[in-house]
Amino acid sequence: MKSAPHTAVNRDAQNSRLRQLFGCPLPSTLGSKMILPTSRTVWFAFASFTLYFGAFLVQKVVPSFGGTAFVFLLTLSLLIVVPILVLLAVWGTVALARERLRKQPMSARSRAAGRIAFAGIAACAISLVLGSLLPNSLPSGSYYRTFDRGASLDPASASYVKGDIAPRQKMLADVVGQLPGKSRYALEVMLGPSLDTSYFKDSGRDLIYITGPQRDSLFAIDSEWLLIWVDDKGIYERHAIVTD
Repeated sequence: MKSAPHTAVNRDAQNSRLRQLFGCPLPSTLGSKMILPTSRTVWFAFASFTLYFGAFLVQKVVPSFGGTAFVFLLTLSLLIVVPILVLLAVWGTVALARERLRKQPMSARSRAAGRIAFAGIAACAISLVLGSLLPNSLPSGSYYRTFDRGASLDPASASYVKGDIAPRQKMLADVVGQLPGKSRYALEVMLGPSLDTSYFKDSGRDLIYITGPQRDSLFAIDSEWLLIWVDDKGIYERHAIVTD
């Protein structure tokens, strides 16, 4: 019977240390059971959102992944996930403002909502940064053939091929590998005259070539283009593979 007060004192001391560590009040009757599940929830949310947003980066490495139904459904799910994150962030922010301004303690649900929103937004930001740093891979099938000027200059080499990709698309990797160092004149000798079209003029591109139908998309309804920029001296500067 004499050990009961001593046990209560120890429990209060543990709760005090937890309050100092995590910065939130803990009922003495629950002790560490209140914060540990919350901490696990936050880390679980961060890990889950990291996997979710990180899945969009797979197509940076495996372009054909972008043409799967999984990526299509994943993209549609953003219409649900993003608004939920925004609502949770607003909920947590409003509760925090009330705590600071009106001295109203945040409820456990409000605190959890804010932390989950922070975890999701942080995971999204990390994925966006990684996505901007990772180089874009060429579309699938771009390494199938070496560049053949005669075949490439044939307008039919960019036409739709049932169950396959266009011949120009199969040469794309070899083509872009030969672009650096060439003058505008040499580029047009190699690839033919640039098309006379208004497509992507706003990008400031200097040369434009159609390579074939859109690839790596579940609904391939557009065309794929090779855009080339040259510098002030007329020398190749950069290129991009885009769809209209």
